[in-house]
Amino acid sequence: AYVPQSEGIDCEFPVSVWDVVMMGRYGAMNLLRIPRSSDRVAVRDALQRVDLLDLRTRPIGTLSGGQRKRAFLARAVAQRADVLLLDEPFNGVDVRTEKLMADLFLQFREERRTILISTHDLSHVREFCDLVVLINKTVLAYGETSEVFTPENLAMTFGGMPPDLLTGNSSSDDPL
Repeated sequence: AYVPQSEGIDCEFPVSVWDVVMMGRYGAMNLLRIPRSSDRVAVRDALQRVDLLDLRTRPIGTLSGGQRKRAFLARAVAQRADVLLLDEPFNGVDVRTEKLMADLFLQFREERRTILISTHDLSHVREFCDLVVLINKTVLAYGETSEVFTPENLAMTFGGMPPDLLTGNSSSDDPL
């Protein structure tokens, strides 16, 4: 399952949160795309996991950015895939959504799912990443987080300035 950094959606298109999440089930449906009971259960479970069940009838275009991000995460969860690929999942989300997503990723880890995350937000890396790949035009370091996620490797990755592990910003980003 894949969750892109941002979704190019027409906010005027009348599709509900439920319908967006149900789209994650299309690959498991028959040719006519008629949801079965198991599809409805998967969508309900996914919406509960991202705390959006109460908003299931709302048009997707009326959601806040964090709610919309959670809806697209729910669409991926509804696929019940063993591997999830997330592109900058914490980009542009509020603190509540960030916490919910981090907790959900920890649950995925406990469920033995594989999560591949592309991110510049380094604050959660030690929390739920077993392996890290540091890339700057090429692979600079790869391995267990405890061995690879070091100030030296981060400085090499970010062009000589080690980033602040809480924000991901390097010292050179400071306007002063």
